[in-house]
Amino acid sequence: MMDVYHEKDEVLGVALQFFRDGEARGERSLAALMGALPGVRTRLAFPLAALDSERVFLPRTPGRLKTVIFGEGLRQRDIRSFAIGTPESLDGWRFELENVHFAAEEPDYPVPPTPIVDELGQYKRKTWPGKTSSRQEMIRALREEYDAGGAAAMPNRSTYGGSAERRYEATGYFRTERDGARWWLVDPDGYAFFSLGMDCVQPGEAGKVDGIEALFDSLPPGSGTFKDAWRTGEDGGPLHRGRYFNFAVANLIHAFGDDWFPRWAELTARRLKRWGFNTVGNWSNPVFIESQDIPYVYPLQDFPATERTVFRDFPDVFSDEFRAASETFAEQLKAFAGDRRLIGYFLRNEPLWAFADGVNLAEKLLEKDEGFESKRELIRFLQERYAEDVDGFNAAWASSFASFDALLAPIEKAAERSERARDDLEAFTRRMIEAYTAIPSEACKRVDPHHLNLGMRYAWISSPALYEGSQHFDVFSINCYKMKPDAEDIREIAERTGKPVLIGEFHFGAPDAGLLATGLRGVATQAERGKAYRYYTEQAAALPALVGVHYFILNDQALLGRFDGENFQIGAVDVCHRPYEDFIQGVTEAHARIYDVASGVVPPYEEEAKEIPRVGF
Repeated sequence: MMDVYHEKDEVLGVALQFFRDGEARGERSLAALMGALPGVRTRLAFPLAALDSERVFLPRTPGRLKTVIFGEGLRQRDIRSFAIGTPESLDGWRFELENVHFAAEEPDYPVPPTPIVDELGQYKRKTWPGKTSSRQEMIRALREEYDAGGAAAMPNRSTYGGSAERRYEATGYFRTERDGARWWLVDPDGYAFFSLGMDCVQPGEAGKVDGIEALFDSLPPGSGTFKDAWRTGEDGGPLHRGRYFNFAVANLIHAFGDDWFPRWAELTARRLKRWGFNTVGNWSNPVFIESQDIPYVYPLQDFPATERTVFRDFPDVFSDEFRAASETFAEQLKAFAGDRRLIGYFLRNEPLWAFADGVNLAEKLLEKDEGFESKRELIRFLQERYAEDVDGFNAAWASSFASFDALLAPIEKAAERSERARDDLEAFTRRMIEAYTAIPSEACKRVDPHHLNLGMRYAWISSPALYEGSQHFDVFSINCYKMKPDAEDIREIAERTGKPVLIGEFHFGAPDAGLLATGLRGVATQAERGKAYRYYTEQAAALPALVGVHYFILNDQALLGRFDGENFQIGAVDVCHRPYEDFIQGVTEAHARIYDVASGVVPPYEEEAKEIPRVGF
């Protein structure tokens, strides 16, 4: 554990790196990156139990923001050294680090009474263009915009937001079409459709307040007028537990009283249409979706799980438990029967097991005991490969097992025994991933044969094995946090899968608007954010395999962090619901041209925004 203090108006990232015996100091075995707030003396602690890397994200502690673990795992007895560092910064870091030591028990986390958040949820220690000066200013701006009424949609659009100039066969549902030049989505009336999505269309982003109440100017009581701005996280495990306050919702209550939600929904729908968005993206408010007429995608809930997992969240995929869970999982699609506005569903988002580059799941499976049906399936696989010849198997694996059933006992680092062992385990890993995708996908198609299966939304292609099972998707989805989609990467995905590609997340943030972190891709200003959005989106539309891009997210995240501590300046609107007009200009310009770019009528925008070192993680 350690205590850290810094004054710069940014999240300070503190990296712990652990090294095994014999590794170069510059080569990381396992790392944990932890965030600390500015102007607040913060105690950071890392539990050594997390060295097994079974968790990617750790629960927050007071003052500490997001903690991310990188690497496949490390045994405590193998550690020979560790290092403390910080990520790159625009102009360097200056901070105090003290009280560094190992402790037998988890420490207390004192937070000094240093309010840094004002009554509107804004950062107190900084002023910037567009900062709301008072509650009355915010109320006046929201009421005036609401009273001004609707706005015209973009010209030459179909009812669903497709291109009114390009039409194919209509089926009454969204589908895919490859017309010889490129892939398209096709809307229910038959018009070519490029999905321009906004993720997390919600009335605001809640922030966790447990243990850091002293950092706020004021927090209203949890009952009465502002009860809708409070919630308690109970589901989702320890990462989500705690008390949360949503300043953006409280600001809407101040502006509109009891009618705050329907007025927010109407105002937001007008904005999305005016800005050219034609898709409500993942994790959006279901009441908003139902009350508006915009196409949407749906993230299915509770991906099939088993009581015991192979690695992180990868289940025992060959068990009856997983198959039964898949049937239950698919049942939720019955609620969407006949819904023409539903483009399709995502099976899940960013599986944590896939965060480990090149992970060999079959090797991880062999480290488990005999209580896995998948382990018995692996033994059957090896028996078939070696014609039940255990002597031939031992020769190939440089081992001395008495029988194949000896593999039921835990075996560590089996892939390191020989090249054949690695090849066999990688082959079974591919079989495991195919089952992981195929079994729930087939169950979903039996329940709902009409809507599109949009895939897994992998964080990145961490291994070619992630392509396994993609034949069961209608669209292959991936989240792509780059300055633009890589043409070769998208082409390879499309060629390997034979499917069109949808980007489920991307974003850009800037340090000029009063938040403490830029997000995964940073630029200097809101105008540069607009340029970055336009460049990314038009470059994406010019790729013939891409059928849509979805931006993450509508609202800035909470100043002092959401459930896991993420606190990015990535929204189209701030905590007072004021749009970032320079950013929106780039959004609108890109969307106005999107079908001409996708059809090859005009070239994509070529002026790339300048990236800066990101702040936050």
